[in-house]
Amino acid sequence: MNFISYANLAEDIRKNIHKLHDREIDLVVGIPRSGMIPAYMISLYLNVNCLDLASFCRNEKPAHGRTRRTANILTNAWDAKKILLVDDSIISGMSMRSAVEQLPGAFMGKPLKMAVYSASATPAEIDIYFEHVACPRIFEWNIYHHRILSHACIDIDGVLCAPPIKDQNEDDEKYTDLLTNAKPLNLPSYKIHSLISSRPEKYRKETEVWLRAHNIKYEHLIMRDLPDSKYCHPRTHAMHKAKYYSTSRLDLFLESDPGQALEIAKATGKPVFCATNNRLYQSGALQSIYTTPSLWVFRNIYKRLTQSLSLPARKH
Repeated sequence: MNFISYANLAEDIRKNIHKLHDREIDLVVGIPRSGMIPAYMISLYLNVNCLDLASFCRNEKPAHGRTRRTANILTNAWDAKKILLVDDSIISGMSMRSAVEQLPGAFMGKPLKMAVYSASATPAEIDIYFEHVACPRIFEWNIYHHRILSHACIDIDGVLCAPPIKDQNEDDEKYTDLLTNAKPLNLPSYKIHSLISSRPEKYRKETEVWLRAHNIKYEHLIMRDLPDSKYCHPRTHAMHKAKYYSTSRLDLFLESDPGQALEIAKATGKPVFCATNNRLYQSGALQSIYTTPSLWVFRNIYKRLTQSLSLPARKH
């Protein structure tokens, strides 16, 4: 599975922007919503104005800040002779086709269609793309709002809500209050296949109340059948989660703790996204070395090995 972060997006635009300098682009038009962030990044590099698709179709006047004037001045959007129509990615081409169909007939200029990421090496619906990233893939900006959640496991504390601190963990009354009133971190839009937590089973009611209060939909809630004490070595939590994930047909695990994320990935051979450090952990000796947070010195070794083997280096 491929994972693209905001940092990857910025870097991929920066290193590919030279492909646009000779295209004589007068205006960048972003396809909402996910196309707007790369559209603004690209427009700033090219020093031209940027509009969303709806504003362009209304022939609005492009605006810019006071600190830097754009290279060209357009009275209205349709004065542009060439626009760059931008989306973040393309798979089927449906979104791009729809965007092109919305372009007004009164606009006499030419659209140049692009996506930062293409699932195909030879996409038919666009004129240019920056990076080929095959499916399956997930982006930082849509991971909590993607249909892949219907085939995913998600940890609760540290992913969906703020985790307990030591003082709360050691006091049962405070811990119970936390479970009821925890501050939400990420509220997914899709129904989740399995919520899997290290919380003891005796706190199921409080957990279900919190999930309902925040309209989080799920099929299964897996908790730990612990004795009276809820304190265990972190590795046992990872093995609890890995056991469930490995025997399921699910495709992704969202975990909060980097150490547990690595353990789960190694134990299951399946991808694990860590919400805390924004990394996707995957199985394999090279990948495990590369993604271990403390082994920074080995990262250059990993890159050299993948280059010598003609393998694509991991996004980071």
